[in-house]
Parts: sequence; structure tokens; C-alpha cells
Amino acid sequence: MKRIKITSLILLVGLLYVSCNDSFLDIKPTSSLTTDTFYESAEDAQSAINAAYASLQLNDMYSDDYPKIVDGPSDDVEVNNTGGLEFNTWSFSPSIQFIDDVWQVCYEGIFRSNLVLQHVPEIEMDESLKARYIAEARFLRALYYWHLTSLYGNVPLIQEANPNDLSNARVGATPKSDIYDFMISDLQKAVEVLPMRSEYSSENLGRVTRGAAQALLGKVYLYAENYAMAESTLDNVINSGEYSLVEDYSNLWVEDNNAESIFEVQYADIGGGTWSGQDGPGVNESNLRLRLNLPQGRGGFANLLPTQDHVNEYEEYSGPTAINGRDPRLFYNVFREGDPFGDTQYSETWTPLGYTMKKGMLPYTGPEDANARNIPIIRLGDVILMAAEAANQNDKPDKAIDYLNRVRNRPSVDMPDYPTTEYPVSNKQEIFEAIVHERRVELAFEYQRLHDLRRWGLAEEELGPLGYEAPKHRYFPIPQAEVDINSELEQNPAY
Repeated sequence: MKRIKITSLILLVGLLYVSCNDSFLDIKPTSSLTTDTFYESAEDAQSAINAAYASLQLNDMYSDDYPKIVDGPSDDVEVNNTGGLEFNTWSFSPSIQFIDDVWQVCYEGIFRSNLVLQHVPEIEMDESLKARYIAEARFLRALYYWHLTSLYGNVPLIQEANPNDLSNARVGATPKSDIYDFMISDLQKAVEVLPMRSEYSSENLGRVTRGAAQALLGKVYLYAENYAMAESTLDNVINSGEYSLVEDYSNLWVEDNNAESIFEVQYADIGGGTWSGQDGPGVNESNLRLRLNLPQGRGGFANLLPTQDHVNEYEEYSGPTAINGRDPRLFYNVFREGDPFGDTQYSETWTPLGYTMKKGMLPYTGPEDANARNIPIIRLGDVILMAAEAANQNDKPDKAIDYLNRVRNRPSVDMPDYPTTEYPVSNKQEIFEAIVHERRVELAFEYQRLHDLRRWGLAEEELGPLGYEAPKHRYFPIPQAEVDINSELEQNPAY
């Protein structure tokens, strides 16, 4: 990806004008415009907010780089056959490209969101639509900052985009707690304005909803350890009637914008090279996740391979939904020897353990460079499990257990209710252990495990054998190139 420093964010103005989807993100690209001449109409406002969404589509985010840095170092996945092998052993340096790329994408998205917040209020247009675009920008800015604080800890808080003023180009890091407060303020304002999902027309499918803002707000409260606010905010999403757990677990990452989905990165096959998906006019707005993670025997690269430790996490079970004597989610998440795969059986003897990732891979069973399948970022299953965690912290064991069982009772899963022999859930600690387990298997390969272990204080215990060192690895290093160019920015400790 082209380097975009915080100190040179002014160069991003020219990146505003992109198209991002064949439905709500189909605005024609425009060139040779500046912030002084562009923001004049409702169409310009739409193009500006669409650009803020577009940064999420970059392959440096959810298609490739982000999964490597959040799943690769975890105990669920090992990086294979590709750049980034250092993540398997926690031996990466501050100069590794993947960590730098995600930083760049997040600040690009923040810059674009800031442009919306600064210029769209001045446009003469329908006031309700204007307010919605502003609320969408607040959500997106908070989402980018959530990624930054989760990955890097204290980071620069950039609240304005000033292309003509370099005086605040070099800024130091802001404490994470202050950025949490900033995100909470943005999201509270967004919740007040955004429509419910059912209130959107079909051409706006995929835009940020009130439920998405509430879900992210609840997540921020949870990470900030404000469990009372986390519980009530997440309950609002659960009880809204807007979302429901899909019956078939295998459809979660296959059926775009399904009933369980709260926010997805939208993709579309609209032309361009099959290996594109990068940001800019006329590119193929697609992602490479399938090609990068399909088994090699089917033309993929199998970049991320499930570990034996992850496979062992799934409970033994002999009930009606069991598959090969295990929690059926193992079958839906991981390819194992002999599993059905298209018109044949899965067999990948070249892998160390014979496992490759299945979640979101089917029904594709052949080589495909790029595809238009969306990538879910927030879904109801995660929200329910976060609410269970908050309820447990708030000393509401019955509510926490009920939420855990709701997720296990999905028809295609239908695992026995808690308590079980392995998870008796008779006290707060045992309920927490069930939450740790349930999040690991339910949200497998959904970019949650490493964040969870770090915030729970379990990373050293679980990841120490892989090379994790505390406190050094509580956060990733700030990209070295950023530290070198910004005298106000200090590297994270021990790097």
C-alpha cells in the first residue's frame, strides 16, 4: 500500500473520490478536485462518506494483513506459506510491513471521516440526510480508533483534517482511556441519529445502522471495563428485534447481510483486475480472503492454518447435531481429513496437521483470485457473548448463563445447555471460563481471540509457549517509520 504518514495526511485529499459498492457505494469517481471546490451538493456529501467506508475494503485490512496480525500470533492459527511467519513466534520487529499497513489504513479512514465531519455540515442539502452522513462518519471514525487502540494502545488522536495547516502534523500519543472517551462520545451521538436497519431502503443496505453504533459502543464500554454501561447498551441491540441468530451456523460468512449481521464490509465485483480490491477509481471492489485461505489443493494459498490447540477446544458431544462426536462448529470452522469438499473429499497432506480454515470458504471449491463476498465485522452472536461477559461481571449469573445458552442453542449447533461436566458454571470464575471457551469456538477466525486474551490478562499464560512476553506484547509496536518521522511519537515499551 502507498505510504500515508500522519505527518503527510494532507496528501489524502486526492483519495476521496472512490466508488465502493454496486448498491449504496456506486458514485462515479471524480478527479482534480480540492476541499475548497468539492463540498457543494448532496452527491458530494455521499461521495465523501463513501470514501470513509472505502478504507475498510483495502486488502491491507480484513482480506489479508489484519487477519495475519490478529489471528497469526494467537493460539488459534499459524501463518503459513506467506509473509508474516514472524507472527507465529512473536518475533516481529517494529519495521514489519503488515503492522505498518494496518496503521496506515486506519488513519486514512480517520482522515476521510474527519473530512466528512468538517465539510458536510456546510453543504445545503436535506438536513436529515446530512445528519445521517455525519453520524455514519462518527461511527467509522470510532471503528478505526477501536482498531488502533486495540492493536497499538496509546496512539495519536487526530480530530480534524487540515490539509492546509501543518502545525499539528506531528503529534504524540493520547492515552487510550482518553480515546475511549472520544469514541464513546462519537458513538453516543451516532446512536441518536442513525436509523434502525429495518428503516433503510434496499439501496442503502450495508450502511451503518443504530444497532451497529450501539454494538460498537457496547464493545468500547466492555474494553474500558465499564460493565454496567456495556450490559445495558448491548442489551439494547439484543432486544431491538432487528437481529436474530441464523439457524445454520455455516451460513454466517456465506450469506451476505443475513439476519445476524450487524455490520459488514461490503464488496462488489464491478470490474478491474482480479488481484485488485485496492482503493481508487475503477478498481474491482472485491476481497482476496477466499483465494488467500482456500486449501492449496483447490487453488488457494492456505495462508492461515488452524492449530491443534484450537481443534482441541471443541467439546466432545454425541447428541443429534454432533459431527464425528464433536461440537458441530468444529466441522463448520475447520477442514479435516475426509470432510466433504465440493465433489470430492478434503485431503491436504502437505499441511503440518492436515487442517485448513473452512469458515466462509464454502461453497467455493476452486481457484478464485477475488470475490465479492462481504466480510462480517459485528454480528449478534458476538454481541450476546459480550453481554454475557458484562452480566457476569455485574454479578448476574443467571442472565450470563442464559445468554451463553442462546448462542449454543442455535438449531444447527444445539449443544447442551450450561452447566456441563466440563463447564459447571457454579460461580463467577466458572462462568467466565465458559465465556472464554464459547467465544473461542463461536467466533473462531473472526479476529477476536487475540484481543480477548490480551484484555483478559490471559495472553502470557496462553501464548507464552509461542513466544509472547509480558508486558512487551500487550500491544504491537508503533510502526518504526512513524516513530522515525514524528519526533513527538514514542515507540511502545520494549520494542
